[in-house]
Amino acid sequence: MGRVAAWQEGTRASVKSILKDPIVGRLLSRSNLTRAQFETLIMDQLGHDMANKQLTRAEMAQLVRNQKGISRGALNRTLRQGRENVSEAIHTILLLGYGGLIDSPALAPFVEASELLKSQMIQFEELAKDNPKLYAERIDAIIQDLEEAFQALYGKRVTRDVT
Repeated sequence: MGRVAAWQEGTRASVKSILKDPIVGRLLSRSNLTRAQFETLIMDQLGHDMANKQLTRAEMAQLVRNQKGISRGALNRTLRQGRENVSEAIHTILLLGYGGLIDSPALAPFVEASELLKSQMIQFEELAKDNPKLYAERIDAIIQDLEEAFQALYGKRVTRDVT
């Protein structure tokens, strides 16, 4: 039983780590996915790698959200809803691209931002271990930059606190 508990706890800890990431939290709050849908998508897409084994739907359901898990039906329903939302988001991006709006100056920063964000986070992983305070400051700066980009998309101007 100890070996089973080890892969379950390791997988659960990996998912919690992703969900606690402040950038994930900020992006999730502005996405069309609920936290439960995002968590279920993570489990569906990455759970096998995190657990180092092929997971059944019942095992995924036991790992999602809390120590007790959820029913397989709830997992499947949440997964379906999350996949539908992702599909709609992809179709929206395709529509914007086809309509010539992706090349719009207002959206261009977001196209580049996803690549920059991922590369910066890879670089910051080491910083998180060596200097947690500086890591937190950098994460706050990234979140502020994202917020300014979102506000600019809506035609609002954000003033940055200089302290």
